[in-house]
Amino acid sequence: MVYRIHSDDPETVARDIAVEQTVETPLACVPERLLKDGTIGRVENITPVIDTENPSETAGFDATISFRCDITGFTVPQFLNLIFGNISLKNNIRIVGFDFPEAFLRRFPGPSYGIDGIRKSLRVMDRPLACTALKPLGLCVRELASMAGAFARGGIDVIKDDHGLGNQPTHPFEERVARCAEAVASGNAATGGRAMYCPMISGRFDEIERQIRSVLRVGLKGVLIAPMLVGFDTVRYISETYNLAIIAHPSLTGTFFSNKRHGMTPAVMLGTLFRLIGADLSVFPNAGGRFCFTQKECSDLAVALTGPLGPIKSSLPCPAGGMSLERIKELWEAYGNDMALLIGGSLMQHSPDLTASTRIFMEAVKGLRGPARRS
Repeated sequence: MVYRIHSDDPETVARDIAVEQTVETPLACVPERLLKDGTIGRVENITPVIDTENPSETAGFDATISFRCDITGFTVPQFLNLIFGNISLKNNIRIVGFDFPEAFLRRFPGPSYGIDGIRKSLRVMDRPLACTALKPLGLCVRELASMAGAFARGGIDVIKDDHGLGNQPTHPFEERVARCAEAVASGNAATGGRAMYCPMISGRFDEIERQIRSVLRVGLKGVLIAPMLVGFDTVRYISETYNLAIIAHPSLTGTFFSNKRHGMTPAVMLGTLFRLIGADLSVFPNAGGRFCFTQKECSDLAVALTGPLGPIKSSLPCPAGGMSLERIKELWEAYGNDMALLIGGSLMQHSPDLTASTRIFMEAVKGLRGPARRS
């Protein structure tokens, strides 16, 4: 684990992390055998981080701390507890990177499909995927199903619920999923397309598997989930148990990013961690949209999703959050072919004819075939 520490005494803070995250007791109270067997985290090294804007200044210190893998119990909850449990309650400590042994990674499922699997399912191999969302909250089932059918007839690849669509009276979950699935299937039949509809899973703990069974009953292959809302291990369980493609939404993760001196980087949370628990596609707020991520943060996040991670499959980056048709080429130049372009409100705003707007979107995306790659 690499922790960025902002302190005049980084050595003391690093040692405190190693103890607090493991034995959580004064060292004088720790049995000798635990001191010897590596139960306590080990500070490997501490290096100053150069401030790129002021090279003569430091921007904190990166402390590499190693922990025994078996302390996690090879479970998602205990893994999260180990890396950031108690110290999340302190200040000026930020997780900026991981280095996992392959034996540890083999105990976690990762994405069921990964980039290659989603591409094969959609039969789209040489361009970015195109994605849109059903919104706004409050529409009736008939209106949402009509939108879903229009998007499918326009040739879109992925249609997801907006993350605010739950089991509200205006559009109850089971009815909405069934009707939208029918509309998408009808649109696919009319065009020969393979649009995939992914409803939002956000019920109470005792409802989630019932929602999953509803999804499977109507033949859907993917779902949208916000790991911070339903729990990281819930996502892991769904991915491992039901072989569904999972779109992970970043709702409620913002508190990890707002303080640049504390929490986790977007690449760690929305990239490595989401991928580790089974996200086949990770939605994130792209630079220049409604939110405040920088392009560097977004680029690092994309690398965390698509770069090497032992045996774990790669995940599709999905830049979103106020993207428009006019930015399609810019996004492609930033991320390359291995991404899913998510355009929602802007697509609806372009024309009241959603099928026509979607066709324009698809023409632009299909024109991107080529060698573009992330830098």
